[in-house]
Amino acid sequence: MRLSEIGARIRKQRSDLGLTQEQLARLTELSRTTINQLENGTLSDLGYAKLSHVLGILGLDLQAEPAKGLNHALAVAARTASTSYKTPLSPEVLAQMLESGEARPEFRPHLMTLLDETPLPVVVKAVYEAAQNSSTATPRKMIRHLASWANELHAHRTVWG
Repeated sequence: MRLSEIGARIRKQRSDLGLTQEQLARLTELSRTTINQLENGTLSDLGYAKLSHVLGILGLDLQAEPAKGLNHALAVAARTASTSYKTPLSPEVLAQMLESGEARPEFRPHLMTLLDETPLPVVVKAVYEAAQNSSTATPRKMIRHLASWANELHAHRTVWG
């Protein structure tokens, strides 16, 4: 959940409780400007402890939920990995390789792009998506395949090691 979404929830809860921004600011020991920016989605950063305190005062909490907004991550990952290459890597072939752990030789350059350049949230979501459609491989196994390819292909990103 983004800080702007949390801010909207804070505004609603504060309003429902009949508190002004000034009152909430005093209760949380933050400035009214900070509360205002938080509620309007213009605050760029607020530490966890402060945010947790604001939420606690209002009787709210942070819930870790799967990220929304990235549909068809497997297709996005395959397209990103194919950007610089003549032969595209299809989402189906990427899913098959993630499932089997077998890196087809003609797609090794694509895998290097996937491992080194594709945004990590896209890669992780693609793994999750591929695993949901697999009857044999788990996300953990697919991540191991990625790590193995990274080692074998000498990927530059250290997160796979």
